[in-house]
Amino acid sequence: MINEILMLVFFFLTGLLISALGSIPVSSTNVAVVTTAMDKTLKKAMFIAYGAALGSTLLAFLALFYHRLFTNYFENNQWLHILFLAVFFVIGVFILLRKKMNLSFENPLNKKWQISNFYKGAILSFLNPPALIFWILVISLANTYLLTLSKSSPLLNLILFFNGIFFGRIIVLYTYGRMGRKKDKKKKDNEIVYKIIGVALIAGTIVQAVRMLME
Repeated sequence: MINEILMLVFFFLTGLLISALGSIPVSSTNVAVVTTAMDKTLKKAMFIAYGAALGSTLLAFLALFYHRLFTNYFENNQWLHILFLAVFFVIGVFILLRKKMNLSFENPLNKKWQISNFYKGAILSFLNPPALIFWILVISLANTYLLTLSKSSPLLNLILFFNGIFFGRIIVLYTYGRMGRKKDKKKKDNEIVYKIIGVALIAGTIVQAVRMLME
């Protein structure tokens, strides 16, 4: 009985830790949470976080049940990787040079989106091919070194694993939102936040490009 309980806790904590680590790198969702917290309120930013957590959980679900299909598709369509990297590299450059180019960097979730923050967060998180690749790789590694995850795994184990993913995402995005609120109290520091975001996006795309070339 104790071993079964410990195993259930292990499934939850594994999902929590993996999700938290995967949420730390800067992404469009993280940027949206930070800028919404700075420009509006932490409460509104958290609605984005809840939607993003649901989107990440759905991606992990798809990765678990259809990983072979997605793996073959991405391997045969390298242009998707290149397109994604190019888009985020350009966004990072624009953020860094926004002053010199007289660009106004707006929240990715501006008023033109006529849907709630929850759905905006879910869309930004779900429509993220690299995140899907991340979950495919993570689940493969987890099956090799940590635990058994498959369609035939006990339902309770899967529920706890996906719950861990959900809450791990929320914890990290809440931290981003809190950071955004602290920076908002010092308006002059907002530019530093944007510079950090821009550098992180550019550095992240460069690292991903190098990894792709080495594969």
